[in-house]
Amino acid sequence: MNIIKTLIILLVFVNYSVLANNIKQADNYFEQKKYSLALNEYLSVADTKEPKVYYQLGVMHYKGLGVEADSFKALVWFSLAAEKNYDNSVEIVNNLIANVDPEEKPQINALIKTSQLLYTQQAVFRKYQPQLNETNLKQRIKFDDYENISDVEINTNEGTEDALSMFMATQSGGSSVEGFEGFTSYDTFASENEFSNTEPCFLIADYDIAPDGSIRNIAQVKTRGSVKSAEYDLSMNNLPKPTFNDQSVSFINRTYLGIANYNRFRMRKDYYSLYKAMRSLTDQLSESDSAKDQYSYGMALMHFPWLSQESGDVNELLKGAAESGYALAKYEYGLKLYREQKDLKQAVYWLFEAAKNNLSQAQYRLARIFLDSPWVIHDENKALFWLEQAASKGHLTSKLKSAEIKLLSTDEGLQDVKGAVAYLTEIDELQNQNPEYQYLQAMAAAKKVNRELSVAVKHIRKAIKLGKSLNWDVTSWQAQLKSWTSGGRVFVQDL
Repeated sequence: MNIIKTLIILLVFVNYSVLANNIKQADNYFEQKKYSLALNEYLSVADTKEPKVYYQLGVMHYKGLGVEADSFKALVWFSLAAEKNYDNSVEIVNNLIANVDPEEKPQINALIKTSQLLYTQQAVFRKYQPQLNETNLKQRIKFDDYENISDVEINTNEGTEDALSMFMATQSGGSSVEGFEGFTSYDTFASENEFSNTEPCFLIADYDIAPDGSIRNIAQVKTRGSVKSAEYDLSMNNLPKPTFNDQSVSFINRTYLGIANYNRFRMRKDYYSLYKAMRSLTDQLSESDSAKDQYSYGMALMHFPWLSQESGDVNELLKGAAESGYALAKYEYGLKLYREQKDLKQAVYWLFEAAKNNLSQAQYRLARIFLDSPWVIHDENKALFWLEQAASKGHLTSKLKSAEIKLLSTDEGLQDVKGAVAYLTEIDELQNQNPEYQYLQAMAAAKKVNRELSVAVKHIRKAIKLGKSLNWDVTSWQAQLKSWTSGGRVFVQDL
């Protein structure tokens, strides 16, 4: 017991020494008037509840040292220092709010409290920002003979000329077009269309392309009508394997099916009322100056190419909305740049900014970049941080991926079988037919303190069966099964 206490004391001492060194380094930068460096160093330890750090951040924001002057942000940082009665911080806070109307002070104090949580959270997020792999930025991921994955045609089992027929929904009555963020619903389609017994449908989906070219972790971006068949057919596709420097890697893609894949002529011919309604809506959005409407306009143009647009309109709209602070625009703009492998620095920057805005889909994508991207330094610790941020908001695939790291990481500090099992239990009902889920259940059973090898064999056999049905490469899983069962033929009984 004495040894344990000694180790705890040493650990606390080491952590305190690191903190003291960081603050000393920040102080040195500040004295040398290297304010940007000082700001970054203070922010890197802003989650430690050290009042001097809060105080210095208050000074820098108030005077505009290394950052744009902002009296309110200064007030928030000074108020954190004042809670510890540091130096003259209480006096500064009182002076800064002296001229506030007494009736408004409760609102100001509430806003300060909310901002304190936000600012300290943002400081934590800074610790988990991506670090670019500069040597790889000029190179691109390839897909066999394709330079761009968007050039690859998605196949359907029906063999129809387009994807719409495979999931056309037959309904009675009117139909509405639900838009993207900020869109209005319209009920003008069925009354004028000669095919009034059918409804225009579409599926827009993001997914991960695994190193074997299989499509995994499909996430619906926007849908209309019945899309289950479309999603299943999408999952059965095998795309060209993504490679970087001749090494297999994972990548992200977005697919457009149904009317999202139509051209203008066909939309006007088959669904004129819908076409007219969408044109009217986007005309309204184009006149708005709000970031939300500009984002909605950009998303409409990106997802419905039959809408009139010029080259570069989508990027301009999304970038403008992102720069205005609209979180969804940050995510979509960053993701678009990343998918197109264009300005990768900006792509990663905007995805990080969106993740800091607590968008679960951005946090998942940023985590996958830490795990898969050749343009970002690989870091499982940072990946797990963002996955668990997304998982806490109910993001299903983030729970699955968190469990994977906790079970399979070679970093002992990240290994956590109990935590992995907890995540797998949470998603059992929705992920039971996912081959990866079954594989992770197998590994969890095998890695428990009292391992259950017979349970592990059961799960991995199911994983292999499900994986084969989706055209996945299950070679490594078969090798694992062989190691457990003397070639896969002998059923292992636990003692």
